[in-house]
Amino acid sequence: MKTQNANIDFCGIVNLLQYLMAHGHCTEKEAQKISERVPEKLGTDIILNT
Repeated sequence: MKTQNANIDFCGIVNLLQYLMAHGHCTEKEAQKISERVPEKLGTDIILNT
């Protein structure tokens, strides 16, 4: 996957995780674990402060 597309996908995943946390479907701890693993799988090169 191209890095730019991977970065965009990761931003979308982070937004989705924030939405899920805000609506009680995901805990902050779960979201943190997911957001730590996803960049490795996608090959992203950006760092987001969530």
